[in-house]
Amino acid sequence: MMGYSHTVSAAAGWLILAETGVVQVPDTPTLIVTTLACAGAGMLPDIDHHNGSIANSIPPLSRWLARVVGAISGGHRKGTHSLIGLIAFWAIAYFSIQLTYQGVPWVSLILAGFSGGLALRVLGAPGGWIGAIILGYAAYTTGSLSLLPWAISVGATIHLIGDALTTRGILPLYPIILKPPVASALWKKSGYMALPLLGDAGSAREKGLVLLLTLYIGWYAAALGGLIPYPLQTAGLGIHQ
Repeated sequence: MMGYSHTVSAAAGWLILAETGVVQVPDTPTLIVTTLACAGAGMLPDIDHHNGSIANSIPPLSRWLARVVGAISGGHRKGTHSLIGLIAFWAIAYFSIQLTYQGVPWVSLILAGFSGGLALRVLGAPGGWIGAIILGYAAYTTGSLSLLPWAISVGATIHLIGDALTTRGILPLYPIILKPPVASALWKKSGYMALPLLGDAGSAREKGLVLLLTLYIGWYAAALGGLIPYPLQTAGLGIHQ
């Protein structure tokens, strides 16, 4: 999947979980902050790519970080695109809340601001890193930090699902690489596994899916403003009253 697709699909996924009550988001400001954090986390597994969107977000620091992560994780679409990678992203988000200075969880605030700022950048929204600073502050003044580990986990998980739906696939058990007895499009000779319903990254099918998810996000936003019923509620699936 392309970066924009990862961001949109992660945001839509978080809103679906909120609408169905799988995650309990207490208020609208918290929903906005956590949705943007999740959308940015939809890009985080690509921090293993030295020339990806994250690597170019705050150069040269981000490029150095991407090279270090890429070396540790084994390269692009390996460690950060596996179950171990998902556990690592969750752990970083979870334990960052415990790291405080004068009672302020600065690491968690930076993670929230970075993820949300990355989402704003990918979506082409105005504000840039000023927006990231604002989001960091908003995370501190809302109930967002307690939900941040789950927002990061959901975004990273949706990233892996998206890449698994393309022809290249992922190595879900890396560093364990299982080779198939008979290679196929679903389980390649290299050990990569895929359910390539979307075809190649950037395909027309991927763009069609992103369009549908964008419409869902727009519908949800209109419902949040009280203009129309929530989309899944309309379909008899949501819990909003």
